[in-house]
Amino acid sequence: MFLPLNVTEIIRKAMGWCPNAASLNNNEEIDMVSYEGKLIDKIKGVGSRGFLSFLHLVFGAWLIITALRVLAKPMIFPWWFMEINIISSGILLVIGVSSLMIFFNFVKSANIHRILALVNIILLIGFSLYLSQFLVSNEFTYSVFDKPYMGYSFGFVTLILFTLIIGIPSILTFFNKPTGEKKSGFLKATSLILMIMFASLGAYYLYLDKQKDAMLAEDFGENGIYKLYRIQAGSASFYDDAHPYFLDSAGDTTGHHISEDTYKAIQFLQNKETGKVLAWWDYGLEIKAAGKEPVISYASEAIKATIARPSSLYDKFEQDKKVADVSRFFATDSEEVAKGIAGKYGANLVYISRQRMNELIPIMMLGANLNPDAQNQDISNSNTPEYFEKVIKTTMGYKFNSGAELNYFDKIFENKDVIIYQLK
Repeated sequence: MFLPLNVTEIIRKAMGWCPNAASLNNNEEIDMVSYEGKLIDKIKGVGSRGFLSFLHLVFGAWLIITALRVLAKPMIFPWWFMEINIISSGILLVIGVSSLMIFFNFVKSANIHRILALVNIILLIGFSLYLSQFLVSNEFTYSVFDKPYMGYSFGFVTLILFTLIIGIPSILTFFNKPTGEKKSGFLKATSLILMIMFASLGAYYLYLDKQKDAMLAEDFGENGIYKLYRIQAGSASFYDDAHPYFLDSAGDTTGHHISEDTYKAIQFLQNKETGKVLAWWDYGLEIKAAGKEPVISYASEAIKATIARPSSLYDKFEQDKKVADVSRFFATDSEEVAKGIAGKYGANLVYISRQRMNELIPIMMLGANLNPDAQNQDISNSNTPEYFEKVIKTTMGYKFNSGAELNYFDKIFENKDVIIYQLK
């Protein structure tokens, strides 16, 4: 004889049975599940948890080692270069530590892993957007994985590739949908770890900033806006005997290393009572430090592809017409044309930085909309001796750089690194 269901339940309850026990046990089992991935089930017998855990270990270790190697060789000057290294390396460090947290499975909750993966993805988006401000022209001169060691000098394609590659573990983890339970205590601990890391990077930045201040040799201009630093051998910066100074300014991003001869040229210009100065925009900071006004201080939008970095310069583009005129001043083979351009802008001084002048002339031709290759069909390579003889040596830029005697310009200063002419 079978007892009615309700009688059976009454008897079982009297013996201590709980009708919700089974479901509670099942829920506990579900909460205990650490990772049951649905996107990747098994790869050659390895479950999704094991596979993704391995990826996080490899990528996390790689990113941490990469970031620490970059930070271990600081280059203070130019300062924006140091900032790029610190910010970019800091982001990679956080992603690397987060990946190791996932690998070591500090919290047996897959939803926490997904939260960490989402944080990594957000950081990678920030990493990509930040470095997209500082893109360089040459994409594949070096491999994608060499770029971090070169000041994170990515082009657009290499930046996207690098970001996607290092994002693989986090993307796969985020799009798995396992069960798990959030733990606020873990999130607080994670936040504390991230705060400590960023505070450490901030302290590192301030330490290098103090090093920089200790190297200040002289400042120029109103309120000392242009600063000359004397770099010591063995300091956390590029150094060679030929360029012991770094000229910089908070209002400009074209700071660069200069020689003792360039420093003397700046001092010479300080004592000249004159109008504007014609020079290529790379050397506008030297002219400003001397208290003079360059005709152009930046490149134009038409030649922005020739700018390596930083692209914060792009917010200060000179007028295309003005840069084209200055380009033509140096690229023309006619002294009369050059004299006319100088008169147009009220410039009576010409400043030539000798070391790179001949290399810049092809860029000036581009800025002036000149096409030497069209005029010299037998010249196919701008690095050939034929190109140099038929194109470079005919320009005013080359004539100035060689210290030539001219009809409308007098040479008033010359040393190994700088030549200055004055309009007669």
